Amino acid sequence: MSQWIPQDSLSAPISSAVYACNSQLIYTTFRDGNIGVFDADSLRLRCRISPSAYLPQGNQGLSPLVVAAHPQDPNQFAVGLNDGSVKMMEPTEGEGKWGMIPPSEAINSPSTTSNQTPEQLQR
Repeated sequence: MSQWIPQDSLSAPISSAVYACNSQLIYTTFRDGNIGVFDADSLRLRCRISPSAYLPQGNQGLSPLVVAAHPQDPNQFAVGLNDGSVKMMEPTEGEGKWGMIPPSEAINSPSTTSNQTPEQLQR
């Protein structure tokens, strides 16, 4: 059995959690509005979605109550809010999967180590 301990930006109580349809991800909503996408095997945080990314400004008291996974697409899920609305979530088009860096950004990332010169990377 694995255990995840609330920490850093995800320290609020969990309001809901569900496995993705492929059982490789866990989608978790927190009472403060944050959403976490975790690797199911290691419980490593792949992605944190801030409330400002999906809630309108002035969202006084608006928070997620429940999360539901798409039955066929493991990278889509819906969040039910306490005002009765539902938000559908999916990674940006360039990412394709939660927590994945698009290849073009990975090449230009300062954390990428390479023996190539900047001129060679542009080719």
